[in-house]
Amino acid sequence: MLRQLPTRVADGPQQMAWDEGLLLQADRPVVRLYAWAPPAVSLGCFQDYQDIAPRLPPGTPVVRRITGGGAIWHEHEVTYALAGTLGRDGLPASAREVYPLLHGAILAALAARGATLALQPQTVGDRRYRAEPRCFASPAQDDLIHADGAKTLGSAARARDGRLLVHGSLKLATNPWDGDVVAGCGLNWDLAAEALLAGIATALGLTLSPGEFTADEEVSAADIKASRYGDAGWVRERSGLRP
Repeated sequence: MLRQLPTRVADGPQQMAWDEGLLLQADRPVVRLYAWAPPAVSLGCFQDYQDIAPRLPPGTPVVRRITGGGAIWHEHEVTYALAGTLGRDGLPASAREVYPLLHGAILAALAARGATLALQPQTVGDRRYRAEPRCFASPAQDDLIHADGAKTLGSAARARDGRLLVHGSLKLATNPWDGDVVAGCGLNWDLAAEALLAGIATALGLTLSPGEFTADEEVSAADIKASRYGDAGWVRERSGLRP
């Protein structure tokens, strides 16, 4: 079974803390979808805040993920987080193998609901996200793209002690920061969310089972938020608990 948590709308630090709490505490595979309020930019774990901050509109909320990749403007999208154990419950033994597995199944689920997308055939762009910090400006192999080449879905993962956290963003529309490097999937929130959940469950060969956050997951998330995501040092310098 794949535990499906309720959709929650919250700010970046809270969303990241919930996800890391799942990485640490979930005892079986778990998936959740969410939205960001207010819209925010998340940096990949290893990106340089001092380089990116001047490129953002003044006052833009910024959070740092523990997953890799480039900076993402989170607005007009469905975000997903998947946590589980590598090599169990349908997850591959290697984090690198998770992208084609998930994206291929999500592509089929989107197509069944009328979204016309394709798999990116090969990795392009700035993979160190230095000259171009935006994640969606540099599609990786097996990301989902629109017919015009603009990126629509990408994911990033973090493995820790045999456990895996995957973050993914499925775009419903673009935003002023990303411009024409992003294309929406052509579906509304409900259909896009339905496709994401169906695709992830199919990829893992599991059945969705609605559930709630456990007390341990909530406590862990609160501790992590206080020690990491509530600390500006984590965003600016990656200080705090180990990523």
